[in-house]
Amino acid sequence: MKLPTELANQSAKEFLEVFQNLYEHSPWFVEQSLVHVAADDKYNNLEKFHQLLSEIMLQAKSELQDNLIVAHPMLAGKKAQNNELTDFSTTEQKSAGLNDCSDNEIELFKELNNKYFFKFNFPFIMAVKEKNKSEILVSFKKRQENSHLQERLNALNEINKIAWLRIKEIYGL
Repeated sequence: MKLPTELANQSAKEFLEVFQNLYEHSPWFVEQSLVHVAADDKYNNLEKFHQLLSEIMLQAKSELQDNLIVAHPMLAGKKAQNNELTDFSTTEQKSAGLNDCSDNEIELFKELNNKYFFKFNFPFIMAVKEKNKSEILVSFKKRQENSHLQERLNALNEINKIAWLRIKEIYGL
């Protein structure tokens, strides 16, 4: 796989296709990075590329950020049960063991998802790829006690962690 600047200079279309799903159903963050990435080979460093994307996302209008947050699926939720997740989300939830939940665990996740969504009006977001069910459940319960503002910030930070893990997956790291 070519590095970001090389890819951007070779083909904007290919650049966008490769990276469009770093942010769940929200390709505009990657689209906004294209000019910067094509102009500076420092973005061949994947950490700097991720930092640029993170900054674009964190500096975006609140409405765009809110749309990004609500684009995320519930953990072990209906979309997962119906195989309606993106390829990245499927891989991430599977790596955390969320694809093989017992009926009781599915009910517990459903209850926690609903309680969280009711309080914050957006889904619980966590970079689950390097976690297990127990760690996720502990975080779910702990974060339920946070303020709306703190959880919105947590969601944005977790989304950037997810994007980093997806970049690493694209490059086999």
